[in-house]
Order: sequence, then structure tokens, then C-alpha cells
Amino acid sequence: MNIDERLEKLAERTDALTHSVELLASMQIETEKRMADLIERSTKLQGNMATLADGMAQLTRIVLDHDDRLDRLEGNQPQ
Repeated sequence: MNIDERLEKLAERTDALTHSVELLASMQIETEKRMADLIERSTKLQGNMATLADGMAQLTRIVLDHDDRLDRLEGNQPQ
């Protein structure tokens, strides 16, 4: 193999490596976008879960208060 053939083969390999790196870079950018979207959705979900937990705690207090009131009205508990 003479020098020209070697240079041509080296150029082909360089082009193939460049293409691979460009493909990997675009895949990385897409992955980062998807990860950012997942993080945003996760943050919103955490907020929704906190709101739901607060609502459930309020409902629990209301139910317990009503239960105590019913017990008092029925004479099952001292006032």
C-alpha cells in the first residue's frame, strides 16, 4: 500500500469517525432534552402529590371532627 492509498484510507476513517461523533452528539442533545422534560414533569408531579396529600389530610380532619360531633350528638362521648 503506497502513501496515497494510506492517506485515502485515513481520510475515509476520519470521515467515518466524524459522522459517528456527530451522530452521538445529536443523540446526546436529544437525551438531554428528554431528561429535562422528565425532570420538569417529575417536579410538577411532586407538587400535585403534595397538594393531594394536603387535601387528604384536610378531609381526614373533617371526617374525624364530624365523627366526634356525631358521637357527642348520640351521647357516646362527653362534651
